[in-house]
Amino acid sequence: MTSWRSKIPGGGSKNINVMAFYHQHHDFEMKLSRAIQTVEKILDNTRRPQIASDVHHRYNDKYSLAEFVTNTSLASQLNCLSRLGLNAEQLNTLCAWGASHSVSLVFTAKEYCSFVREVKREVEDPRKHVTQIGGSFNITSKVVTTVTEYFWKFESQWELTAIKGVGEGDANQMIIAQEKGACELKTSTKTSPHSEATVPAATHSVNITWLLKQLGGNGGAIDSPNFSIDRDKSTCATPRRNEDVTAALEHFNRVSDWGDDIASYLKHNLFNVPQRSAERPLSMGAIEDTDSIFVPVLPLLEAEAEAAGDIALEEAKGEEQDVNGSVGGGGGGAVTNTPEGGVVVTLSGAADEGTAGGRCLQSVDANAFLAEERRSMRAKCDDISQAFPSDGSIVTAANCVVVVTLTHIKNVAISLWGCLDYIEKMLRNQLIAAIGKEVMPQDFAEYMVFHNRKLFAPQYRPKPFCYDVRRTANHSPEGVLSINQNLVGTAQPEAIATIVSRADYSHPMTFPINAAANVTFNGDRYLHAYLAHTFSGSSAASLSLSAQARQFSSLLVMVGTISSATSFEPKYACVVQNKDELTVPLELSTIPTPKEFKDAIESLSPEQQRFAKAFRSMQLASTLFGVLVIQIKPALERVLNLPNDALTKEIKLTQDLMDLFITYQIPTDLLSFDESTADATGGDARARLNAVKGHVAAMHEMIGAAKAQEVADAEEKYKYEHPMRRGMSDDESEGAFPSEGSWKNSLEKKKTRPGRGFGGVAAMHEMIGAAKAQEVADAEEKYKYEHPMGGLEKKKTRPGRGFGGGGGGPPPPGGAPRMMMARSAAPPAPPAASSFSFGAAAAPVAAPAPAPAFASQQQQQQQQQQQQQPPQQQQQSQADEEAAVVGGSSDPSSGRDYTAIPAQIDAKMEEFDEDSQLRPTIITPSNTWMKKSKKGLLADPTTSIMRGDEQKAEKDKAMDLLDALTKSGAIPVENASLHIVMAATHGFDKTVVETVVQDNVSPIEKVERSTLILAQTIHDLPSGELIEPSQLGRAAAASPRLFE
Repeated sequence: MTSWRSKIPGGGSKNINVMAFYHQHHDFEMKLSRAIQTVEKILDNTRRPQIASDVHHRYNDKYSLAEFVTNTSLASQLNCLSRLGLNAEQLNTLCAWGASHSVSLVFTAKEYCSFVREVKREVEDPRKHVTQIGGSFNITSKVVTTVTEYFWKFESQWELTAIKGVGEGDANQMIIAQEKGACELKTSTKTSPHSEATVPAATHSVNITWLLKQLGGNGGAIDSPNFSIDRDKSTCATPRRNEDVTAALEHFNRVSDWGDDIASYLKHNLFNVPQRSAERPLSMGAIEDTDSIFVPVLPLLEAEAEAAGDIALEEAKGEEQDVNGSVGGGGGGAVTNTPEGGVVVTLSGAADEGTAGGRCLQSVDANAFLAEERRSMRAKCDDISQAFPSDGSIVTAANCVVVVTLTHIKNVAISLWGCLDYIEKMLRNQLIAAIGKEVMPQDFAEYMVFHNRKLFAPQYRPKPFCYDVRRTANHSPEGVLSINQNLVGTAQPEAIATIVSRADYSHPMTFPINAAANVTFNGDRYLHAYLAHTFSGSSAASLSLSAQARQFSSLLVMVGTISSATSFEPKYACVVQNKDELTVPLELSTIPTPKEFKDAIESLSPEQQRFAKAFRSMQLASTLFGVLVIQIKPALERVLNLPNDALTKEIKLTQDLMDLFITYQIPTDLLSFDESTADATGGDARARLNAVKGHVAAMHEMIGAAKAQEVADAEEKYKYEHPMRRGMSDDESEGAFPSEGSWKNSLEKKKTRPGRGFGGVAAMHEMIGAAKAQEVADAEEKYKYEHPMGGLEKKKTRPGRGFGGGGGGPPPPGGAPRMMMARSAAPPAPPAASSFSFGAAAAPVAAPAPAPAFASQQQQQQQQQQQQQPPQQQQQSQADEEAAVVGGSSDPSSGRDYTAIPAQIDAKMEEFDEDSQLRPTIITPSNTWMKKSKKGLLADPTTSIMRGDEQKAEKDKAMDLLDALTKSGAIPVENASLHIVMAATHGFDKTVVETVVQDNVSPIEKVERSTLILAQTIHDLPSGELIEPSQLGRAAAASPRLFE
């Protein structure tokens, strides 16, 4: 059965449908409008009570209104119990019981069915059969059937009993009401329609101890309902959200459900027994319609609230003119006897204390409403007595009055729920009207940015996580690193604000590039704290890490965790260059708060606690999210023995170097300036740069020759495998030689791993690219021939993609086959100095081109020497070089141990997070990334999706580049910046407005406290030193423990 609480505003699930919520409030206001018309007839003509939202009032009036409607509901419920049979003496006994024990009302029903008699009777068939004999003689016949009927006596009885405690012994039980009835049932078979005895047929109980305590007067005497809200209690949030109102609503819920169960049994079980066998069933509409009974619980205020006029007062006295006296001798006539032995409960003037000067109605007004309720109830009972018999049967007037009374108890409870929720709805509407809109999570996030700017001192204010990647302030940025958030309702992502502590250099840290080599890095260290906040029905803002490189710039981005005080553990890596934009979505996952964790393991065994604590320590360590950014140009200059800024304007040379390191994995020793020749060459910056350019040109020449040789070998093999085409002329072979696609497919089968000689996949791809460039050149020549007035503009090739790595050379004659040309072409000359240099023109250096065999032999010797060097010597030389460059100690104790920070924040959360709403949060990269790049300077950007395989390929490429730039960890990285991000989430169980209205809590102060907890740890300073002096008093009042 669906609970009646799900049908009223605020009575069902917390996640109640918004449209249904407002629809129910609209229905409540419609009923309220009709009730006001009755109120106008009850009160004096000079009185003008109105719906509470239409009357200008104070906040304290809402408390008075909540107490007024609750006391009126209590009086109404007691009057209904009196209608069920509760008399004055019994009420006095129940109050005495309730002073020391629990008191319950128990409804018990019993049913019996017994055989009475068997009756046989003859039933004639209405059809007749007429037979005509002769012309005038007829014989008429009819069918008579003997029917056997069985009669049963069905008896029912119920009683309403009050019990003290568990009801042991007759002294602890008291019968309040009871009823018996019987009817005769008829069946066509001798099978009992019901069990011979059903004991109990129904049993329902309810605890009414709370109700009786609201009647306790001085000296044990019964007083009128005296419900009040303790506004000084710490748990009292609003007139609707406090322990007193919660207890009242729980009581009315219990009594209403209890009455609903009894009414359901009577209507749907007991009353159906005689109805099924009755020839003329009774109409049950009279007990279903209870709208004519006035409900006295109304959320009314009055602009000029005064005591009821003389007319209302006289009416209230006239209603009780037959009263015998007050029950218990002390209640000021508030609980009185009736001539029938029942009680009449009204409100006393004591309930008006504290409401003087307010807008709430007085107790005399409530008594007038209660008098109208009793009058309408009597009228309804009179109607029932005329519609139903009182002859000792089952469906009697007495039983129907019980159903109507219990239904009215339910209606009063629904009205009380509606009134109290209406008070809360007023608060909500007034708050929204004051702000001008309903505050959403994105609005709150925007405000907290504004709030933190006012709260913190300038040097400690949260800053946007958006950083330029540059060498110094005098250099242009190489790119931008940022963490952005996408808030609901915002068009563009924006950088998150973090509490940040920056250290120029604390101590060297390392990270592995493979199982055998670690790289040491220095540079800036940034410790960030990010606070997310979530509300009911919304999730935290989606975050993404963004790395953008400018044109002709490059940087290396690594994402991972901090594994120890001196080590960074990269899990992902990617090279970002030439206007690339890498976007890595970040996922946030929270772990239990310190208090939740402590409460959860409190009852575990010591072994189980140790296991849980060990696992939590791992979770806390995972909250250290690290992003390491390495600038590539400074590392290139250092490994090539070039001075600082030597490659700043050497764009093409930088691109060629990165291509050689990443694609071909050329050792840096083959390209770097030889320090042993510094005296002979002068050793100045220009000489060093020209030497490197010469080495690069020679390497490109050698690679180009290897490519041409491999193409020639492939052509020879193809001709060997197709001897029928060997003797063809050039013109014939041009048509007979395989197309570009066919020899490409043939060469695909010969691919080898890159870096295994001068052929392989990389060389083959370069050869294919050169062939494509040559095809474009052929098309350009043809176009120029056919269009002598203009050249081909849309098919320009990129410089440096010819066979030698230089400018590409002139196009071949129009009729020469491309493959034959490639075979017979001489190796191209070494390229001149970079035509992309923005500095002074450098004289070209004509470095001699070594033979491939000699170069290969030299490369192998250098690699062998590097591999044969003992690891201890490599590490020692690395440490010595670090000390020489840094000029300081490498002792980890000289810097901050970042791995200890999660435990510090966890301890502060446990100490200062009184609400246990601040949760440590783990940041992890998503499985799907997005990279936007341009294949050429003038090409349109393209977007690619990177998943597992693509991410691994990017990491391998980045690690290969780092291996070359650091000589497998021998050279430390200086131009690097490490960003360590710690996240926490402050979660609210309700929406923004519900948090303010229902909990009477300012989420601003709660989030402010959480922000200060993080700031204390990040800056390692007390809260008083972090904030503006003008904010100190307010912040200390909101979170006093943080400032002790």
